[in-house]
Amino acid sequence: MKKIKIKKINNKSLKFGSYALTVTTVIIAIIVVFNALLGLDFVRDRLRFDITKDKKFSLSETSINLIKDLDKDVEVIILTEEKNFKGNYVVDSIADILKQYNIRSNGRIKTRFVDIIKDPTFIERELDPEQVMGLKDDSIVVKCGKKIKVISQNDLVEYDYSSYTSNPSALKIERAFSSAIKSVTADVTPVVYFVTGHGERSVDSNFSDLKSTMVANNYDVQELALTGAIPDDAAAVIFLAPKTDLLANEMENLLAYMEKGGDAIFLMDVQETATPTPNFDAIFERYSLALNNDYVLEGDQRWYLNDFNIIIPQPNNNDVTTNLDPNSLFIYMPNCRSVSILQAEQQWIKTQPLFMTSSKSQSTNLLTNELALGPFLLGALSEFQSSKTSKIALIGNSVFVSDTWMDTTNSNGIRYILSILNWMQDKTDSVIVPAKSLASTPINMTESTRFIAFISLSFVLPLMIIGAGLFVWIRRKHL
Repeated sequence: MKKIKIKKINNKSLKFGSYALTVTTVIIAIIVVFNALLGLDFVRDRLRFDITKDKKFSLSETSINLIKDLDKDVEVIILTEEKNFKGNYVVDSIADILKQYNIRSNGRIKTRFVDIIKDPTFIERELDPEQVMGLKDDSIVVKCGKKIKVISQNDLVEYDYSSYTSNPSALKIERAFSSAIKSVTADVTPVVYFVTGHGERSVDSNFSDLKSTMVANNYDVQELALTGAIPDDAAAVIFLAPKTDLLANEMENLLAYMEKGGDAIFLMDVQETATPTPNFDAIFERYSLALNNDYVLEGDQRWYLNDFNIIIPQPNNNDVTTNLDPNSLFIYMPNCRSVSILQAEQQWIKTQPLFMTSSKSQSTNLLTNELALGPFLLGALSEFQSSKTSKIALIGNSVFVSDTWMDTTNSNGIRYILSILNWMQDKTDSVIVPAKSLASTPINMTESTRFIAFISLSFVLPLMIIGAGLFVWIRRKHL
């Protein structure tokens, strides 16, 4: 009878084989559990890795800082059934961003859907008893206590009108909701008046970005004629490139407002006529400032854009610029006139230069054609310090905050105006959330980069994986 040989089991091989099986099982289990967790909405909404350039799919630091310490409950009310609130990119983006607001605010910001067809008295009962807000199906309302802010379609989407039709170009969803949240949670809403009656440029036609950003920062923006007293609720008055002088009674009304601690911003363009403006000049002189009737050109190529008249001003260190990010100080100022700080020894007046030109600039006096060499001040700040301090900003240009120039400088001009308003009210916070472009930016690679990527992905990486596998196989074979 043939003897059967029983092969002796190699304990070492069995040990390493069991170890490899255990490790493989554990790794597979971890991957399965990890994938299951990532599939949960609770986890996916909290673990976000947004690598897009302008953070299209996540909240900005500005919004996070605004809502993380909220001490009031905010409700976003959408007047439709939840099942109907889907179907396009904008609506899906709104739903996604509202989840982030809820998470980042620790549940302070909640969303509620109301079907006004099933509950037709809801609007009159809870939102708009006087029926003046124009609320309807699909309207979006942000509410805190009794304060309400309506968000319109135009607040959410930015359109490109460069062709014959309007095309969506960017989303303003985060800006709209953050500004609405700030507005309804604020204890006081200051009013800023844009003065009319002197040929000023239209706010809605030329400065809509400035207006919307001011509203987003909890300012109530209105227009005002100086024929009567300036209202007591005025936080500041703004002059947008007036073409004619103040009338005598208008000057009296403005001075009465300033003597009570009122503040003003004067954005004064190059004068089109030789007609003097003695009443404006008297106002500026009260604050030890002067507005020059000239036209400034920049001669240093580092400080102008394409043409000598499109000046890139150099910011000075002052109470306005210290509250701005250094990256937010870059602006373009086309067609400027200069301002001056008067050398008056008045202890109750504090003046500060805002921004200026280089030493290679020059100005032409529009009355005498006399040339003068720079540097020149293009803007200045002044405080009249008495029982009630009054502050003004005098800038020899309004175009730098117009809609035409905002996109080229990422709204930096508006940041200056907001910082000036904050300085006037001794505040430091402002909400500026840029619109998030819908354009897709392709990855541009050079020929050499494309070749390296091709070789790496087609040969190097596969060979490394194969090599690692062979190493493990050979090592295990000799155990």
